[in-house]
Amino acid sequence: MAHDAAELLRARDVEVEVIVGEDIADAADLAGKAARGDTDVIVVVGGDGTVRLAVEAIIGSGKPLAVIPAGSGNDFARNLGIPLEPADAVEVVLAGHRRPIDLGRVSFPDGQTALFSTVAATGFDAAVTARAIDMRRPRGQSRYTIAALLELLALRSRHYQVRVDDQAVESDLVFAAIGNTTSYGGGMKITPAASITDGQLDVTLALTPPRLARWTIARVFPKVFSGKHIDSPNVRTMRGEEVELYCDPPALVSVDGDLVGQLPAVFEAVPHAIEVFAPAS
Repeated sequence: MAHDAAELLRARDVEVEVIVGEDIADAADLAGKAARGDTDVIVVVGGDGTVRLAVEAIIGSGKPLAVIPAGSGNDFARNLGIPLEPADAVEVVLAGHRRPIDLGRVSFPDGQTALFSTVAATGFDAAVTARAIDMRRPRGQSRYTIAALLELLALRSRHYQVRVDDQAVESDLVFAAIGNTTSYGGGMKITPAASITDGQLDVTLALTPPRLARWTIARVFPKVFSGKHIDSPNVRTMRGEEVELYCDPPALVSVDGDLVGQLPAVFEAVPHAIEVFAPAS
């Protein structure tokens, strides 16, 4: 796919160098070197996880990012209106319109950090991601749906302490999701009111139902594709610049579909962190 996109750009007289790493670490290192070099634009061909690696590489370089969607979810592209067809996405790059966007950053007690462009998930959400990563088939949105149904069979809640700026919540939760964009997992609108340009993160908390937890979650879950799940009395939404999460027992944390650690952690908005080629709004 990367070579196909490169040929489309070359056909329009754009000078292109294709970078393919031997593994994830090598690809990230090569992208970082490109961002610090004479490259004018870093073009990513891939999904949200690949975009995350590129974001880590270019942050602070001043180099703009372009995305040719080629992943299983492509929620970053969806939220920016970037076409999913490679040829159409190339046209967006050639049009040259840049848009400043926010990112999110998660920090762990050991000093490790990770940037994210879409959604950070904890608890049930992150467990679904972990299961989906291990599944080779099917691809796309249906893989996350099947993973969610399988995780539902082993559903567990955790006792969370949540701080969003100056607001605090303590409750038993099934999951807590922190969104820089509206969706993850190929269109699941977990934080449907999130904006990638407002300098804040949206938080969706799924409270543990007092009874029939599996049945309640199974009934509410399909509504995540329309964003209507937030109307449930067992769902609470919040918004702020900084989010702090503790829980017992500890929960996994995933960002942009990659597992990066476990709670406790602090999530913060990084306003206007990079520029991305996107259709003019």
